[in-house]
Amino acid sequence: MKKVSSAFYISAIYFTLSFFWILFSDKAILLFTQEHELLTFFQTIKGWFFISATSLFLYFFITKEFKKEEDLKEYFKKSIDNLASPIIIFNENGEVLTVNKTFEKLSGYKYKEIDTIDKWTKKAYGKNASNQKNIIDNLYTIDTIIDNGISYIKTKSGKTIIWNFYSAPFGIRNKKRTIIANAVDITEVKEKEKMIMQQSKMAAMGEVLENIAHQWRQPLSNISTISTTINLKYEMNTLDNKEINDSMKIINDTVQYLSKTIDDFRNFFKPSNEKTYFNIQDTFEKTLLVIGNKFKNENIEFINKIDNIKILNDNNALMQVFINLFNNSKDAFIERNITNRLLFLKTNIKNDEIILEIKDNAGGIEKNIIDKIFEPYFTTKSNSFGTGIGLYMCQEIVTKHMNGKISVENVNFTYNEKKEKGTNFIITLPLKTK
Repeated sequence: MKKVSSAFYISAIYFTLSFFWILFSDKAILLFTQEHELLTFFQTIKGWFFISATSLFLYFFITKEFKKEEDLKEYFKKSIDNLASPIIIFNENGEVLTVNKTFEKLSGYKYKEIDTIDKWTKKAYGKNASNQKNIIDNLYTIDTIIDNGISYIKTKSGKTIIWNFYSAPFGIRNKKRTIIANAVDITEVKEKEKMIMQQSKMAAMGEVLENIAHQWRQPLSNISTISTTINLKYEMNTLDNKEINDSMKIINDTVQYLSKTIDDFRNFFKPSNEKTYFNIQDTFEKTLLVIGNKFKNENIEFINKIDNIKILNDNNALMQVFINLFNNSKDAFIERNITNRLLFLKTNIKNDEIILEIKDNAGGIEKNIIDKIFEPYFTTKSNSFGTGIGLYMCQEIVTKHMNGKISVENVNFTYNEKKEKGTNFIITLPLKTK
């Protein structure tokens, strides 16, 4: 629009000058002389003067406009160079028009090293260059800003950084569709997430080892008692064959139980990237196998209203969510000295989704902090009770790994004609994940 206004402005001035020059210059010459030869001479001089003057005029204005355009380009380059986020601009011919200084600094590549998409993808993505190039080729038809997702970038120094790209159309430049892409460096965020995941895993492992010790203590004690009794009766010659057989059977059954316990705990920690069909009720029962004794010792009663529902998802991931949520309620019961300790589980299906509710009567969460409980390291517990990563991990697992949603609310309800107050966690999962 600015270029059109400038061109019109120059044309209008040129037309006005030409009109008045032609109109008055001839009349002015006639005032001096009317001789044919002199008129011809002055007309020639007048023409050359007009051409020279208008040429200088046009040169002055055109170079002035070009200077403005160059200044605009320079201003734009300085503006994007000052941005804290990496910026890259490229066109459909695979030409990288510019990158800002942040892009060069974080990636380690100077503009001349990556002045084409082909160079950039080969250097930054290595073996995945062709896949990334296909993704970029699909950008030239977009008409709004889009999230390109996470990219793992190999810098010039060999370090891997993680960027989340957002791309938008940047108009037509030199008859070529152009894209501007802004990257958010999330390397630090991902490293923190990894650290939190590791902390959560170690916390869960400690929980499991504690429960293994608890569940094994009694069976091992039984084996020790039986073997001691057999040895004592053998020395006293009071041991008969039936007692040996019965004792060996008890020992064997106990060992099988211990072996099964090992398998159950091992399956809990086994990574499972593949989704499988499983029953929610079975998952709940396996969870109780892992942590049930501790809850029984704390007099926590489960009121189970889980329907017989199968879903296609990650069984172990849901077990970890169960453990974190159950432990969260257990800690609240202990910290608040709740005597009648209840945990309710209920499921229902709506629009090809399963809605799982886990509710307690531990008193609820304060209104001013309930919106923060899924944040990493946020905790209302004393140092002896928690690190603030359990509920954060629940959200991460449900939303990013299980393609679901999780929310929380305070609830007032009645159970066995007694008014109760607590917290209700609502987990929504697809019946089938893609």
